Amino acid sequence: MSLGLDVLVAMRLGPRSGYPVLADHIRSQLYVLVPPGTGAAAAGLPGVRVLSAGHQLLVPATRHGSPTAHLISPPREATALLVRTDRLTHHLRALARDSQKAAIS
Repeated sequence: MSLGLDVLVAMRLGPRSGYPVLADHIRSQLYVLVPPGTGAAAAGLPGVRVLSAGHQLLVPATRHGSPTAHLISPPREATALLVRTDRLTHHLRALARDSQKAAIS
């Protein structure tokens, strides 16, 4: 979850940005929605789990969610904004590189 939160901060995607971001408190993971068919670009990155066709993700029915899961950034009422996968992977790689450098130092 901390990696995901760091990426959201780096991308300047706050809770009111309208990009759907789901926090799963049971697994301690964030789910960031990207355009269909583009998630494979993030596969294999540390801390990333890609859900593709055939997977299901349960989303809270209310704006506030529950103690187990909630929408950190609820989607907009109109067309949902989706995070560009290339931008997301760029920030994931940069944070992984920075953490590796810090571990070596």
